[in-house]
Amino acid sequence: MSEVDPPQPYRNPGRDFLLQNGLLRTEKDIYRYVEFLRQQSGLSDAPPIDLSRIYRCFGIPTPRRAPLEEQQGILLDSETGKILIKEDDPIGRQRFTEGHELLELLFAAQDSLGGVNSIPVSMEREKERLCDRGSAELLMPTSSFRPMLNDLGISFSTGQTLATLYQTSLLATLLQMLRLEQGDCALVVWHFAFKPSEVKNSGHSEAFLQKKPRVLWSMSTETWTGGYIPKSKSVSFDSLLFQTYDIGHPHSGAEIINLGQRSISCLVEAMRVQMGDDNCVMSLLHMLHE
Repeated sequence: MSEVDPPQPYRNPGRDFLLQNGLLRTEKDIYRYVEFLRQQSGLSDAPPIDLSRIYRCFGIPTPRRAPLEEQQGILLDSETGKILIKEDDPIGRQRFTEGHELLELLFAAQDSLGGVNSIPVSMEREKERLCDRGSAELLMPTSSFRPMLNDLGISFSTGQTLATLYQTSLLATLLQMLRLEQGDCALVVWHFAFKPSEVKNSGHSEAFLQKKPRVLWSMSTETWTGGYIPKSKSVSFDSLLFQTYDIGHPHSGAEIINLGQRSISCLVEAMRVQMGDDNCVMSLLHMLHE
């Protein structure tokens, strides 16, 4: 399909895919659908992925920007393909949300063709995650993304380079890097917070307690050897992670981090980021081996 082809009548790409390939059964079908979107629209895996070509191919109206409050995007109507995107999100985040809603069209088509109980229970529970994974694969295809990641190596610098190239957010890019990287790494986001159990059980007001940098969430590569990273686990005030939070400038260096069950020696890359209303520290932990 050329870029000058006229708009097509709307058809749900998810419906087209399911009519050709059968109803969804496993997570692999999500990735087959993503490849179907690109192939039908004449797209390669070369970045950046031009979502407008998918819209033209299937007659999907260009998603409207709207002042959404609680959601990044909404599939208003799968019968017309109308989608709303949060207007004040960064462009990379908006593109990821558009990809997510294209996956929502697939699940809507499954409901339409197979009935409301046609989605396997395991996939229904994981629908939001699967839509995010599908969006990541649509915008950052493994076939082109992995070779560049292998050449550059996993780091914040690589994340920023690939995010620019694929026109995705840094966070979405880092998560895709971790899914595809076979190194010994973890991405950990820290926020400055009280320990939940102390607030619940102490009987004291928060004024008598102490906020510390604590794990908000984490994700690691499949080959991570650092063990479980407990949520709300804190680091000391002399940590490089706290310095990053306190001063606001990126830091990197070797550090021993206590994760409760064990202490790990790692090379830390850390930067302060805004997540919602919170100032957080995003860190890449690279295990050091003797």
